[in-house]
Amino acid sequence: MRASKPVSSSLQLFVPLVDFLGKILGPKTEVVLQNVKDFSHSVVAIANGNLSGRTIGSPATDLVMHIWQNHEYDQHNYLTHYTSYTIQGHPMVSSTLFVRNSRGRVIGFLCINFDNSAFRQASQELRRASAYLDALGLADPTAELKDDGAAPEKSDTENGIDQSTREVLSVSTDEVVTHNIAEFAAQLGIPPARMNRQERLQLITRLEGSGVFLIKGSVDTVARTLGISSPSVYRYLHTIRSAAAGPDQSTSARPTQL
Repeated sequence: MRASKPVSSSLQLFVPLVDFLGKILGPKTEVVLQNVKDFSHSVVAIANGNLSGRTIGSPATDLVMHIWQNHEYDQHNYLTHYTSYTIQGHPMVSSTLFVRNSRGRVIGFLCINFDNSAFRQASQELRRASAYLDALGLADPTAELKDDGAAPEKSDTENGIDQSTREVLSVSTDEVVTHNIAEFAAQLGIPPARMNRQERLQLITRLEGSGVFLIKGSVDTVARTLGISSPSVYRYLHTIRSAAAGPDQSTSARPTQL
């Protein structure tokens, strides 16, 4: 693990924690510290990055950008036990802590991604063995008794979990943008290159809500995918942001983060 140089003093305090957690949690657990100052190069420290293929300077994930864009960190301090995927589609179990400075402002995200594939495979084998024992009438009848004394688990709401929460651990900025375009286009049921103006407006509205435009160069990538010019994308964004701000608070079509 190594850390990139431009890290604030407040966030720098968490860099050694990345290496520490990577060591004690083992090689099947990726630990990542992401900065909020530059979502195009968000990863500032990482341990066991071979699990996702990410390195220092990799972009923020789609989930991190969505949380930031929609201020979801105001509702919770962390998310736990949600599903994430590498860009190759390999599932992992993930949890994210919203790192705050002394003033309570979010300055980063500490993410832990666990590759539990070996445990899932072992669980499948145990279920097969259990089914086989059941068929032979050799299963332990006491194994089905519930532990009434077990402490109740915390609700998903308490843990900051939404069952629909998912994340893609993208390696490059292009992957972040194109993955979101493909996902929203699939939901709309129309290939991006065949979209009419209204459909493009719907797609760009969804991309805006997901935080994709926090990524530098995302406008150009969206334009190429839709087969339109970058100024056209900016015009769509101006329409979307003006409508969201209301008639008296029109937003700029070209914000600084783009």
